[in-house]
Amino acid sequence: MFLLLAGCATAQEAHQSRVVLAGPTDVTIQVYQGITLVSASVNRAAGVLMMVDTGAQWTMVSPLLARRGGLAVPADAPRRKLAVVGGQMIDVPFVRLATLKVGEAVVEDFEVGVYEIFPQTKVLDGLLGGDFLHKFRVTVDRTANRMRLEPLGR
Repeated sequence: MFLLLAGCATAQEAHQSRVVLAGPTDVTIQVYQGITLVSASVNRAAGVLMMVDTGAQWTMVSPLLARRGGLAVPADAPRRKLAVVGGQMIDVPFVRLATLKVGEAVVEDFEVGVYEIFPQTKVLDGLLGGDFLHKFRVTVDRTANRMRLEPLGR
């Protein structure tokens, strides 16, 4: 099941994450059955495989990845109602990561949803959504298996 994640804006979004990227960074991508995959690191957990989804509003991580990254989801975690393909609504808790890194592009103090997005595909750790991608100028070259992230304003 693939998710199309859309949500309502909340007061939590007023918090500004910090973007760290001095210059362009090129990262290798894998394209499998039309899906773009990229390796990332979450907090100190490296080797994280994420689906790149420019149409998803939010970045999501699996509960297993959250645990690997040292995150607990508190009972009072902020929650968002998200729509998935088919119109079903899901209630997703959000937690704050210390870092999410793709290549040399780092976003610090970054809020992500914790949800089992791909229950039948345990190799995928999460979904890299627009809330991360829109912090950079992103160019995806599927022919060269490369994604370039550049600082905005250059």
